[in-house]
This record gives sequence, C-alpha cells and structure tokens, in this order.
Amino acid sequence: MVHLSNAETALVGLISEKPKHAYRITSDIKDRSMDYWTDISFSNIYKLLAKLEKRKILTSKIKVTKNNVTQKIYSLTPLGRETFKSKIKELASAWQPWKQPIDIALKNLIFLDKDEAVECLRKYGTSLEETIQGYKDLETYITDNHGHFANIQLATRRIYMLEGEIKWLKDFIRNFTDR
Repeated sequence: MVHLSNAETALVGLISEKPKHAYRITSDIKDRSMDYWTDISFSNIYKLLAKLEKRKILTSKIKVTKNNVTQKIYSLTPLGRETFKSKIKELASAWQPWKQPIDIALKNLIFLDKDEAVECLRKYGTSLEETIQGYKDLETYITDNHGHFANIQLATRRIYMLEGEIKWLKDFIRNFTDR
C-alpha cells in the first residue's frame, strides 16, 4: 500500500468529499483554517496534487467552464480511497508527537533574565486564553449550524488541550519564579 504524509492525507480528505479543482481546494483550506491544524500549506498544494496523481491516489480530468476557463478536476481513485481510509485508521489509533515553538523558547529560556522570561510566559498564557475563546466561538458556530459531530470535536479537543497547557504554564511560572 502507498504511504500518505499528513499533508497528503489532509488534501485527499478534501477531495474525498467530492471532486475538486485546485482553486476550490485552496478556498476550502482557507475557509476551514486548515493551515493552522494540518501540515498542508497553500505553497505545496500543486506539488502534492501532482505527486498524488503520479502515485495513482488521484486522477484528474480537464473541464472547460461556462467562461471558457479550463480546470483540472481531481478525484480519488479506488486505490486512493483505500489508502486514505488506512491512513485515517492509523492516525486515529496512536498518539504522535508534534513540534511546538514554545519548546524552543523553553530550551533557551536561560538566555532571558527571570523578569523577561516571566513576562513572555504570561503573554503566552494570554494568547492561549484568546485562542481558547476562538475555539469556543468556533464550537458554538459549528453546533448552531448543525455541523458534524467530528467537526465540533476539532474545536472541543483544542479547548481541552489548551486548558491543559494553561494549567501547565501556571505551575511552570510558579515554580520558575520560586527559584
């Protein structure tokens, strides 16, 4: 079976909803803020589409619109659907580490004096609280608009994770200032 990267999986997930052209894909990524919670970015979409087509995960057809514009419409192949489902099972079955920029700051916190470090950490806490509010608003929006339960969980999960991060941060600041 063909292996899919996380970015490829996010892209295939969009195409699995229905066949799409690249502009629709970029619009979906923007509308869903997927560049914040996936490894996909606007700069690598065309490269990934070509790679997935070459590997027989996707197929494409050229369509001419009413305005006489040609569009390359991508859809999933049977191999693509099977590979995609396998990757979803893998991702849903085991925790995977992720890289967080705060870890770089923590490793190098010794280069700041204590007051500077605490000020930065408190700002980090404020940004966490603002982000939590954003996810709460998103959760409400999806719920009010009868969104799929799994999509609601994209917001809910992050709320729980960020609340845990705030708890850790408060403990860290208290222990850090006591030294």
